[in-house]
Formats: sequence, C-alpha cells, structure tokens
Amino acid sequence: MKNTLPAQDGIKGVYFIALSQFGLAFCFNVVMSFMPFYIVKISPYAPQETMLWIGMIMGLNSFIGAAAAPLWGSLTTRFRPKILFQGAFLFNGIIFLLMGFTDSLPILLMLRLIQGALGGASTIGFFMISQISPRDRLARNLSLYQNSMTAGQLAGPPVGAYLAAHLGYRSPFFFSFLLVGVSLVLCQIYVAEIGKKEADRDREIRFNRGLLWGWALSFIATIHLTFLPSTLPHILAGFGLEGEDALKSAGFIMMGYTATAIIGSYVIGRLAPRTKLAGVIAALCLAAAFFQTLLFFSRGAISFTAIRMLQTGVVAAVLPLVMANFASGMGGVGIGFINSARFAGNGVGPLMATSVVAGSNLLTLYLLIAVATVGFVLAFLITGRKKAG
Repeated sequence: MKNTLPAQDGIKGVYFIALSQFGLAFCFNVVMSFMPFYIVKISPYAPQETMLWIGMIMGLNSFIGAAAAPLWGSLTTRFRPKILFQGAFLFNGIIFLLMGFTDSLPILLMLRLIQGALGGASTIGFFMISQISPRDRLARNLSLYQNSMTAGQLAGPPVGAYLAAHLGYRSPFFFSFLLVGVSLVLCQIYVAEIGKKEADRDREIRFNRGLLWGWALSFIATIHLTFLPSTLPHILAGFGLEGEDALKSAGFIMMGYTATAIIGSYVIGRLAPRTKLAGVIAALCLAAAFFQTLLFFSRGAISFTAIRMLQTGVVAAVLPLVMANFASGMGGVGIGFINSARFAGNGVGPLMATSVVAGSNLLTLYLLIAVATVGFVLAFLITGRKKAG
C-alpha cells in the first residue's frame, strides 16, 4: 500500500535518497578507477597471473549481484525498505574500510564478492522513491535518482586516482568509508519510514525471441562499456605511462568516456525515431564495433581517449533503446530480465578482457569484442527479416 506522507517530507526524502545513492555510486567508482593499479602493487604473483586476479576481483562480484538481485526485491515483502537500504550502506562502508587494510588478493576478492551480494541497494532506492512520490512527480523523481547515480559514476574516477596518487592507495578506501557513513546518517534523519511491499503475483516472463535478443544486445553493449578499466595499466604502460601519471590518466580517461556515454545516451535517445528503434540499435552496435577495432591503431593516450569517448558515446544509447524497443508491454519482470544483462556484462567484461590479454594481446581482445558484436547484430537482423517475411 502506498504511503501517504506529507508532500514536503516526500520531496525531501527523494532528495536524500538520491543523495545517498550518489554517495554510494561515487565510492564504488572511486575504488574502480585505481583498483587494477592497487592489485598490481600488492600482488605477489607473476604479471599474467596478476592479470587474471584483476579480472576476478573486478568482475566476479557482478555475477553475485545478478544472482542476489531477486532476493533483495523479495526482502521488501518482509522488511522495511529503509532498513534494507541503510543496512546495505552500513555493510558496504565496512567493506570499503577493510579493503584498505588488506594486502591479500584472496581476501580482497572475498570482500568484493560480499559487495556484489549487497548490490541491491539501488533497487531498494527505486522502490522507496516510487512509494513516496505522487504520480505527477514520479517520472521526474526517478530521473533524479538515476542521474544521481550517473553523477557519482562520473565524479568518482578522477577523485580516486588523485587520492591514490597523492595520499597513497589506502586513502580512497578511508574516504569511501566516511562518505558512506555521512550518507547513512542523512538517510536516517531525512528519509521517512516506508511500509513493506506487497508480494507481486501472477507475473511471468514471456521468453519470446524479442526478449532474448534484447538481453543479448544489452549484454554485448555492457561489455563494450566495462571491459576497459581492468586492462588500463597494461594499455597505459604501452603508451609509456606508469606510476602517478598512469593513475591520473586512468581517472580522466574514465571520466571522459563516462561523460560522452551520458551525453550520447541522452541525445540519441531523444532523436531516435520510435518506429525504427531496431535499425537504430543495430547501427549503433556496428559503430561501436568499428571504434572498438580502431582502438588498436591509437598511438598515444590522447588518441586512445578520443576513440574510446566516441565508442561509449554510441554504445551507451543501446541500453535504454533496447529497453524501449523490447521491453514494451513486458511488465516489471520482463524489464528485470533484460536489466540482468547489465549484471552479466559487468562480470564478463573485465574477466574476458584480463583473460584474453593474459594469454594473448590487446588486438585479440579488441577483435573478439568487435566480431561478437557484429555477429549478434547480423543474427538479430536476419531473424527480424525472417519474422517479417
């Protein structure tokens, strides 16, 4: 049953839920910007084996998140959402702090896996906003929440790289712990209690061809977006950048392509014709495959960053367009199934990147992603033509 909060309290609660989620997204990305460099520094293993550890530490938590996401949704029928939201923040803060004290890669991996299991906090935030928002402000409030996460993702990498370069690798972990603590306190003070969610019934996923292709295209688009950070130390070393210079460059590269991803997703989403979304999605995926291959021919950090920004600018738009094209009329369960492709892509991206680079080279990695993308698109187009015929 929907809560009937005073309007002012509801608006204030939305802002502080969004602010809290900004804090958590910021902290996750503060860590992600320098995590490969941190792993290289503390690793007692050979370079190839260290590369595999980077992939596991940066990618496996996403698979845990995908498996745990349905559980978090079901918990809202048994516990108050605000308690769940705050609990996820509390334990994430503790894990950030513990990461700053370990120099063991197995322990670091274990802590990342626990973080993956706690990854449902954003889902709880979406639910809380839907409960306290009046119908005429719901879309605006959900957009605010989404933008708060995006802003955290954009601001985190350069701050993390700067802190690690100037104050040491442990400082971003401590900063993350403090910021999560502040977010937790603000949530406790300004966000009202919300009732438990009634269990959804009679909701089934209809596994038709469109839904499965929507999943596949979202999956490959997410790999485009997530494969790079785990291999940045290797890539930047090839450009002659190491140590503090490499750390700073990694942060600004991530900030640059995150910015173009946001801009591209917004602009293309506004301009794309609603009746021809399938064609637009295919064209964007093929353009991303072209830029993916072009990365190999960059001869410095600047040209590499420029190509990467163009790549993410086109491929980021695939995700919302897929949702608009394939999930129409599917209901929440169908949308949730397509959204699970993001979790899978988040896990496969860094694992595939580090495994391929450890056993081969960057050209093989770039071609593998590009060829897989083209293959998905061609199969999608051929299937669509057969269906139309």
